[in-house]
Amino acid sequence: MRIPRADPHPVLRRMREQTPVVQIDGAWYLTRYADVQRALLDPAVGRRVVVHEGVDDPLAMVRRTMFNLDPPDHTRLRRLMAPAFGPRTVARLDRRIGEITAELVAGLDGEADVIEQLALPLPILVMADLIGFPAADAARLRVWSDAMLRSHHAPRIRAAGLAFVRYIEKRVAERREQPRDDLLTRLAFSAELDQEELVAGVFQLVMAGDETTVNLIGNGVLELLRHPAELARLRRDPGLIDSAVEEVMRFNGPVGHSRPLYALADVAFGDVVIPEGDRIVPVLLAANRDPEVFPDPDVFDVGRTPNRHLGLGHGIHFCLGAALGRLQARAAIGALIRRPLEFAADPAGLEWTPDLFIHGVRRLPLRVGP
Repeated sequence: MRIPRADPHPVLRRMREQTPVVQIDGAWYLTRYADVQRALLDPAVGRRVVVHEGVDDPLAMVRRTMFNLDPPDHTRLRRLMAPAFGPRTVARLDRRIGEITAELVAGLDGEADVIEQLALPLPILVMADLIGFPAADAARLRVWSDAMLRSHHAPRIRAAGLAFVRYIEKRVAERREQPRDDLLTRLAFSAELDQEELVAGVFQLVMAGDETTVNLIGNGVLELLRHPAELARLRRDPGLIDSAVEEVMRFNGPVGHSRPLYALADVAFGDVVIPEGDRIVPVLLAANRDPEVFPDPDVFDVGRTPNRHLGLGHGIHFCLGAALGRLQARAAIGALIRRPLEFAADPAGLEWTPDLFIHGVRRLPLRVGP
């Protein structure tokens, strides 16, 4: 079954209504809200990383992150990373995000690609600030991130990954020689992290928060322009920006489905028993339009409340950087919609990411007024 990238929702709706638990290409896809939520909570469904002993793979370490692990390793690593996204840190970054966003939006004039000129540079600059990387290195981080998440060219992905790992190792060594008051120094001197976990953790902080935020901003601007009455409503009442960001995550979020999970025992979803060892794919985009949970699920409503979407996951793997991603989307979208905006290309012809996991447009050409 082919799920269209530009508009997967009609196909996902049919799946949810007709075959809510269905096997596609060897994996079981879940599309009902209740099933997706349960899969993200049930200890009988988990994650695993397969490490091939004896295989020389310098990038193997970066797969051993809390993103891919179950408790107890996940619990330990998340506890060590969580302070980086605590209220005090996020509050400190709020003003910095506003400053970066204002500078980027000020540079938009006439025809501009909102992805290239706003959504892409913002999260890398913010994460560099959070971790303690020099701001001047943000361009290099952007190149490596783009190669790993957007190129789909194995040699290029590997080269970028190796360069990024070497960069992190160099920065860690510098902090051990000359400590600073930043997150990288605190992690470098943590007695609970070995070298591989440290490198993998920093790698994940940059990568996991990057493309998700890019697509949250891009999809948000796109949906507001597709729904001009809601854009006008938000302009009249800027206080709706927080609920508008939540609605973007529900209506057409930046992550189509979770990372593949695995049945750690035989597990039943409705009348279907998924055998132990099989892959399970909870489809967040489908769950977030389930009419059992969301009234008028195909209506984009910037004031929707309550909004119990699963766009950032659920349970122990709920996005650690959720608050930071929300801040960036709120700042970027809020600043941009204060300018006159219109499409500079047919929105029906926009290029979307080639897989459903990362869900967003590659470019978003707009005409931006003064």
